[in-house]
Amino acid sequence: MKRTLTETVINFLLGAAWAIVILGAALFFWSFMPFGLLFAAVAAVAGSLFGLFLVVILEVAALQFDKYRQLRKQTILLEKIERRLRGEESQQTSDPSDRAE
Repeated sequence: MKRTLTETVINFLLGAAWAIVILGAALFFWSFMPFGLLFAAVAAVAGSLFGLFLVVILEVAALQFDKYRQLRKQTILLEKIERRLRGEESQQTSDPSDRAE
């Protein structure tokens, strides 16, 4: 499947966002570990929220590109169907045997 430069950049940024999630969670977890395991786990979730937000935004962008690609394919198919139907329609109206009825 052929991808554009924009889609390649979005996929790269998506990987970077997942790295931010992991690093943020690990950093906050180990920073708050002296205060207790439960508090550190909550801090890890809070530390990963920014990265998770970026992941969601970039996934939506990637889905929009996929949606655009599929709509473009459907448009091409519908135009082919329309041309064929118009071609059959013009052949039927120009056929002299249809007028005799």
